[in-house]
Amino acid sequence: MKTPTSRSLELGFPRRRLTTPPAVALWRPEIVLATSITAAPRRAVALAEPAGRPEALGPQLDAARSLLVSLGEARQTLGTAATEAHRRAEQAGSTRERVSATIAAYRAEAALDDALSGTWRRMSALMEERGLR
Repeated sequence: MKTPTSRSLELGFPRRRLTTPPAVALWRPEIVLATSITAAPRRAVALAEPAGRPEALGPQLDAARSLLVSLGEARQTLGTAATEAHRRAEQAGSTRERVSATIAAYRAEAALDDALSGTWRRMSALMEERGLR
């Protein structure tokens, strides 16, 4: 059986909807237009530093070339010494000869490492002179 609903409750005070702010606020940027646009000032062309001029390149190229040649010579000499020391270590008859040859090989390799790091420092200095670092 259905019961009649009371209409008296609906006839009372009118219901008001509550307004709540939205959970997500959209970003609304303000657009500002420039009244006039000015061009950036142009710099005058400047001459190169003395190290960047063609007449200064000759000595710098010669220095770099001599560094690389000396590194190549050191690599060849010390590489040969290390190879010879390794060969002696493999053919050694006693433990003392093997240890002596191995130490000689390590010394040759350490000298090559020193030559490499020295060349790297000097080449870095030349690059800084040229403004490459």
